[in-house]
Amino acid sequence: MFKKTASILLAITLCVTALTACSQQDTGQSAVFTADSPNQDTPLQQGSHYPLNLIIYDNKGNKLQQTIEKEPERIVVIGQGLAELMIHFGEENRIVGLAYLDNSYSKYEDQIKQLPLLTEMWPSKESIIALKPDLIVAMSSAFTDERLGNISFWNERGISVLTGINYTVGRTVDSFFDDINNLGMALNIEEKTNAFVEEQQTRIKSIQDKAAQVTEKPRVLLFAGGQNDTYYYYGPTLCLIDEMVEGAGGEYIKVSEDTYVEMSAESILAVNPDKIIMTEFQKSDSATAKDLLLNNPGLKNVAAIKSGNVIIVDYTNAIRGSLDLADLYEDVAEFVHPELFKGE
Repeated sequence: MFKKTASILLAITLCVTALTACSQQDTGQSAVFTADSPNQDTPLQQGSHYPLNLIIYDNKGNKLQQTIEKEPERIVVIGQGLAELMIHFGEENRIVGLAYLDNSYSKYEDQIKQLPLLTEMWPSKESIIALKPDLIVAMSSAFTDERLGNISFWNERGISVLTGINYTVGRTVDSFFDDINNLGMALNIEEKTNAFVEEQQTRIKSIQDKAAQVTEKPRVLLFAGGQNDTYYYYGPTLCLIDEMVEGAGGEYIKVSEDTYVEMSAESILAVNPDKIIMTEFQKSDSATAKDLLLNNPGLKNVAAIKSGNVIIVDYTNAIRGSLDLADLYEDVAEFVHPELFKGE
């Protein structure tokens, strides 16, 4: 996992190229270029969209340039969150195979059940090849020797790959939106995806602008609920909610340089947060989870427990983001600074 830095975000770029009719050779093959390959930036032909070049990342964080020769009609999707994006934008009819579901609640659950399921876990190469896809949309972690093989394996068979940036280079709000923008370009639905991203970013900027006036920043600790008084801390590179806390005028407590560590009741008391955010899966009993946390005798001397400053949020949205990202950002803002955001 790479550290979240501004330089990484700036490195996530998109470039669109169109070859002239006299030089274009329609082989049906998806060419892969390394980041060091010569740039092919040429003006887009009037009314054309493909061939399209996109910068993606492999599982090791290396940049690759994928060429999508024509508009994808047969898409295999690996990962429930990526399938939800396609459903939201009305493109589920292109999905010919779906795999690797996370089995958490989704508001698109009924639509997901209607999709052609390969397997709930990692599919075999053979099962994907049999579907004759022209594009695979997946998290970058799918492309390892133990799973689907490397990206070049698919390119050699004329199949392009679109990997989720947000699963590779450190999870950030910007890279979540970059994934949506990339999908919009790959499927030629930019009007839909641009409108969604613009609406979300406008709401987020409104929060950040208002939070800029705060002088005191409450210290906020995030952890996932566990068993037997054990909780699990997520570092900034493993989640999105750290940006929401700081964008809303709070201080996200950094417990460790590690991205994921266990926390006992004693270690929570040691950092003594002003406020606590605990993640639970969608449609869980948040009221019960909050009550158990507030009444944990091992935490009774923690400042956030004493004041009742505890909120339970959806795990998926807090950790990897979802189509309701701006909703959670607004909830976090109201929790961190209720005097500024109450009722918004």
